[in-house]
Amino acid sequence: MRINFQLTPLKDVIPWGKPNNLSLSWFGLTDGQYWIDLGETSLFEYSEHARMVGAGQYCDYQIVRLLEDILDMLPSIMEPVPPALVQYLSGDSGEAWEARRSRWASDQASWIDEDDYWRLSDLAGSLSRNRFLDSAYLSPSANILMWSDEKSVHIEWDNSQKVIDGELAWTAVKGHFHIPRDEFIKEVESFHFRLIEQMTVRVGQVASGALPPEIRIDLQQLRAEHEERRNAFKLALSNTVSTPWDEVERAILLISAARNLESE
Repeated sequence: MRINFQLTPLKDVIPWGKPNNLSLSWFGLTDGQYWIDLGETSLFEYSEHARMVGAGQYCDYQIVRLLEDILDMLPSIMEPVPPALVQYLSGDSGEAWEARRSRWASDQASWIDEDDYWRLSDLAGSLSRNRFLDSAYLSPSANILMWSDEKSVHIEWDNSQKVIDGELAWTAVKGHFHIPRDEFIKEVESFHFRLIEQMTVRVGQVASGALPPEIRIDLQQLRAEHEERRNAFKLALSNTVSTPWDEVERAILLISAARNLESE
């Protein structure tokens, strides 16, 4: 596994705002391309059709957004999912369960006790919560699941419904990859510090006047945010979650056994 990125050359970074009111921030200065290599598969690599209609080879966005989302997910990713519940999260059976849970949410909300509804909904939803990588800012997005058991981190993707003009948007259509837990952590750490290292150079360039004078930037804030972001990986790694798995399983079984109003 390798999380790759390329920063856009500083001179080509497009500032935010309108003429006479242009600005950039630390976030904006991370503009570039990113992709994740998993063996022979590359997540966030656009298909040939997507490139023919204007996309680049890889996702074009602020790179730190990917880092922020992975670090936000990290405590949930690293909390092992009990073997009995994997079927409700992973693969085709996981997709079938999500469809069943969605139908239950529509069918049951009008007649079961409201407190029971929200309790069951929250418990059942905690299985997948913070285990799907957010990419809603992309059009189309990518469907990527990350979870772990006691030995490995599993990365699954299903982009078979992600299309541009009716054609597949991504080269990674559907698949699964797993990596030892410690290797996954090392790669996330590497991604974090590679970005921080390159942004250290970039912040120095900006402080030295590399940006056109019409682009407004708060140098004090830029330096302060850079130092704060240095600690983001350490902070994410120190955070933990503790899901009440027994309660989650009971909620899932109750929902699975609930009558399906659509079939009546």
